[in-house]
Amino acid sequence: MKLLFESIVFSYSQIFFSNRKWLGIILFAGTMLNPVIGAAGLIGVALSNLFALYLKFDKEKVRSGFYGFNGLLTGAAFAFYFELTPFLVLVGFLFVFISFFLAAALENYLAAAFNLPGLSLPFVFTLYIFLIFSTNFEQIAYLYKEGFAIGFEQYLPDSISLLFRSISVIYLQPGVLPGIIFFIGILFFSRVMAVNIVIGYTLNYLLITYAFSSYSPELMLLSSFNAILTAIALGGSLIIVSRKSFLLVAIASVMVAIFTGFFYKLLMPYFLPVLVLPFNSIVLATLYSLKFRQEQSDLVLLYFPPGSPEENLYYHTNRVSRFEKFKQIFPELPFYGEWFISQGFFGGYTHKDDWSYAWDFIIKNESGKEFEDEGNYKADYYCYDTPVVSALEGDVVRVIDNITDNKIGENNLKYNWGNSVVLNHGHGLYSSMSHLKSGSIKVAEGDHIKRGQVIANCGNSGRSPYPHLHFQFQLTDKLGDKTYKFPFSSYMQKDGEKFILKSFEFPPENVTVANIELHKTLKKALNFRLGDEFEFECNLGEISFREKWEVKVDIMNNLFIESDSSCRAYIYMTDKIFYISSYIGSRSSALYFFYLLAIRVPLGYHEKLEWHDPIPARHATSSFIRYLSEPFLFLGEQIRSEIRLYFEERINSDDDFVIDGELSTRGKMLFSGFSEKGNGKMVISNEGEIKSLEFELGKKYFKCNLIIDEEKSE
Repeated sequence: MKLLFESIVFSYSQIFFSNRKWLGIILFAGTMLNPVIGAAGLIGVALSNLFALYLKFDKEKVRSGFYGFNGLLTGAAFAFYFELTPFLVLVGFLFVFISFFLAAALENYLAAAFNLPGLSLPFVFTLYIFLIFSTNFEQIAYLYKEGFAIGFEQYLPDSISLLFRSISVIYLQPGVLPGIIFFIGILFFSRVMAVNIVIGYTLNYLLITYAFSSYSPELMLLSSFNAILTAIALGGSLIIVSRKSFLLVAIASVMVAIFTGFFYKLLMPYFLPVLVLPFNSIVLATLYSLKFRQEQSDLVLLYFPPGSPEENLYYHTNRVSRFEKFKQIFPELPFYGEWFISQGFFGGYTHKDDWSYAWDFIIKNESGKEFEDEGNYKADYYCYDTPVVSALEGDVVRVIDNITDNKIGENNLKYNWGNSVVLNHGHGLYSSMSHLKSGSIKVAEGDHIKRGQVIANCGNSGRSPYPHLHFQFQLTDKLGDKTYKFPFSSYMQKDGEKFILKSFEFPPENVTVANIELHKTLKKALNFRLGDEFEFECNLGEISFREKWEVKVDIMNNLFIESDSSCRAYIYMTDKIFYISSYIGSRSSALYFFYLLAIRVPLGYHEKLEWHDPIPARHATSSFIRYLSEPFLFLGEQIRSEIRLYFEERINSDDDFVIDGELSTRGKMLFSGFSEKGNGKMVISNEGEIKSLEFELGKKYFKCNLIIDEEKSE
């Protein structure tokens, strides 16, 4: 019963591209102002979802309303357009099933063939089939429904009254009051969506009013609610909010008027209503045409399950800023310890043209010198004869090891690359290490090597006046082939006295870098495995509660932690970094505070290491200012949040690991005066367990401690 209830509620909210149960309940309540139409819609959606469950369709899709909302519209349309009789009710049941099959076929076909949503086309086709079919029966009579009257309706300007009637008609509801209820629900769900409704409606209204010499009220109503739906879809629900999406809404609102006029004249001789054909035609044509662009960065089509337009934007910008360069293979720096980049990308000496994406590494002492004494001999240089290692696992495909090292200041232009090793890492990726010391190479062609395995020693062979390691990624096994831009998965970059954690970045010239040294305790603490369970004793202000976590996996094999209050944190771990990619749920859950403090954690300890990660504004603050800023999101995010994380220094080797976090939220542009701060810490025991979490955010103070199951620990 719970699944059926949720599938019905989400079917109502699905029409506005929403995943909110509470909004579905509000929308359902609004449809019941006209009980006959409301009940017909309810029966239609219930039958569709029951049929989907009976036929063993994907339960999660059924629950989301994927198969139900067209049945809702079909059922409501029967009561909206026709006088209900026992014969029509019986026929209506059959056509609800027809709408279900059309929805299942169209939705899945368009998704598989074109990666497009089916929208409400199944409803349109079902009603057209019925209308043509009904001409065979004289006992089916059209009916006009009066709206539910409200006392102040007569005082509303005609344009405002039309706005709310247009919103009402989306659910086949006559009158103004349902539209008012629907709009209030939408306003709480999404300020961006509410603004899009007003913009789409207003532009469409002005165009028809001033550009058409004469028009019928019916044409205005049809065009208005199609413009509203189109603005909702293209203004943040199916395309990420941006300046260009705002412009697209404006253009589409004009197109709706044209398409509505076209379909109105086309279908009138056949006594077929326009319904939502303009909305479906424009949205599907727009989405499909945008797929053929060379650049996909401006108008970004939704590529994940939709939330509100605000949530879609926050998720997208956070994902781009954190994971845009993320790869499924994880190269590390090709050495141990701290090295200095003497020449980086587009360097001033040799990293030019096809060889721009390369690094030259040397070692400097604390005084910034790369050699002892006068530096007249190779052995004076700190990097000379120092081991260098493989950045990734792979196969040795080329070895050059017969070139004598140069004297300081000299070059061997005949053998430019000097002693070199080229490795094949699979996936079409190769790496090349050059200027190695003569006779130091420890691998042979055909060897399979591990990441971090010593390959050779740094030397001074080839075009190398001073000892250094030349490293590059490339796409073939050819020695000296053009470089390929590919990031290191994780490393530490020195910044004054501290180190900054970098993930999937390209270290720049003139910085000191080092690999993360894996610590087994940190890895054990964050190595969540499917089926793991945890329980915490929590305090949030004066409220005490217990919270349980379980590690689960979704249908796409994404690992996540779920709390007993249905909050979710999606997790991913590379060899050296733990990530929480996204969080869904309450800001009062222990899992939420874990998300803040463990959004990215290096699995290696360094007392001077810190890292910074953006936090979506909706996760960082519930301030009223954030809600005020959201109508302006098409100009860019007005509220930005970031958390700074760092290790507390451990005095003794058996001390706990403590990660401190400082959350900062600031406004920009119109909201530049807004700021909030929070701070907290996560303690990982020396036994490799998440011992406790605490966080102070505004007036909210949270603390929790792990409850240890003594039987399991034994």
